Amino acid sequence: MGIKLYREPELEKPIMFVSWPGIGNIGIIAANTLKGILKAEEFGEIESWDFFYPRKVSIRDGLLEDLEFPSNKFYYERLEKKDLIFFVGEEQPTEGGGMYARGEKAYQMANLVLEVSLKFD
Repeated sequence: MGIKLYREPELEKPIMFVSWPGIGNIGIIAANTLKGILKAEEFGEIESWDFFYPRKVSIRDGLLEDLEFPSNKFYYERLEKKDLIFFVGEEQPTEGGGMYARGEKAYQMANLVLEVSLKFD
């Protein structure tokens, strides 16, 4: 379980927008729209296998070929007045099934997101 940063962009006290799906997926829609308009670049992710069951499994000739998990990615954009970081999680981490974040898994993921934010503080 952990954070995987592909690079550490030089950012000056960025604002971080954190989004997970919720009612109507408004948070995800807003974050994806903003990062798309700004052309924010991906720079890392939270590895998903400790938080989620695979949403897709590919088997070929009796061998496991691929597992697909929900993504949890970090993006950044440097702006003239303020740098931005976006975290977009495709699903909320839960324990025991359910739709909304709760339990130890949600707490662990939130701490990983905070850990990334502190790297740029």
